[in-house]
Amino acid sequence: MHIIFFLLYICLSEYTMASYSDYPEAVKNNARRVLKYVEENGWGSCGTEVGKQRANQLAKGEALSVDTIKRMYSYLSRHEVDLESSTSYEDGCGKLMYDAWGGKAGLSWSRSKLRELGEIKGNNDMAFLTKGLNLGFTDSDTKQGIVSGYFAMFGNKDLDGDIIEQGSFTKTIQERGPKGKQLIKYLLDHDKKKSVALITELEEDSRGLKYVAKIGTHFAGQDFQKMIESGLINQHSIGFITIKEMFDEQSKANRIKEIALLEGSAVQFLGANPETIFIDLKSESDAFQYLMKLEKFVKTSDATDETLKKLEIQLESLLSQLKPAKTTSNEKADEKLIELKLSFESWKI
Repeated sequence: MHIIFFLLYICLSEYTMASYSDYPEAVKNNARRVLKYVEENGWGSCGTEVGKQRANQLAKGEALSVDTIKRMYSYLSRHEVDLESSTSYEDGCGKLMYDAWGGKAGLSWSRSKLRELGEIKGNNDMAFLTKGLNLGFTDSDTKQGIVSGYFAMFGNKDLDGDIIEQGSFTKTIQERGPKGKQLIKYLLDHDKKKSVALITELEEDSRGLKYVAKIGTHFAGQDFQKMIESGLINQHSIGFITIKEMFDEQSKANRIKEIALLEGSAVQFLGANPETIFIDLKSESDAFQYLMKLEKFVKTSDATDETLKKLEIQLESLLSQLKPAKTTSNEKADEKLIELKLSFESWKI
């Protein structure tokens, strides 16, 4: 079956993603040396798919999103200690993967870039990161304005090569949670201007970080509730700073042991994690079903003009990414795609 991919080079809050390619030649050269070595010797047991992808990006001089720069800085900071025991590419995975991420030059550049962008302030060298979860709401009572779900799961290795351990949120819940200083915000698509609900319960269970939230009665909150009812929001993500972590050589994963949670977000796509460049909606029917929901919402909803305009921009972007199948085996799907595009032109704001 023909698979439809959405290319998400868009930031879900603003629908444009800033990216930077002004890293020095030393960063590119480090990655190129790694790829040359790998071409002759292979990766062996070293590296995750993300790390290998990063080496190719840097070697080509491709632009990096802000979130990717954060992950680059995070990786190089925590793995700098690996260089004490690994001094060459033949000496374990440490040096090889460190240079795959840009090496010492990459650490210096990513730190400077994040300071320039205001992502690292003062003497604080910890960067704000996001991590997505492909899981919707466990329950929603829109009459009462209550939603619940999970912001994060424990024990699974994600695309970044991280494993969040149970207990990693304990301190931040106590200090910043609803029974503490109430500093953890509930946002839409990590947009700091879109606080859409108040977290009333936040706790760890055996699965992950579970929450209950009360949707706000302001315009942004009500638009959020309407989008839930229309099935447009079905995933979650967190914005956080890693406090304690440890690389597990056996599982080839970074085990996160303590997190400072700044916000939890409901998101429309797992594209909030830019490491997932392509999102597979599994079939044409899945893709068209979502597009039709989005089309119906923009055409018929009484949400605010600001929300509708942003969704219209998103729909236009998604439609522009979809291409008819190269074969004739999916003529009905191609006809439906053309119909949706023509329909969009007739009713857009």
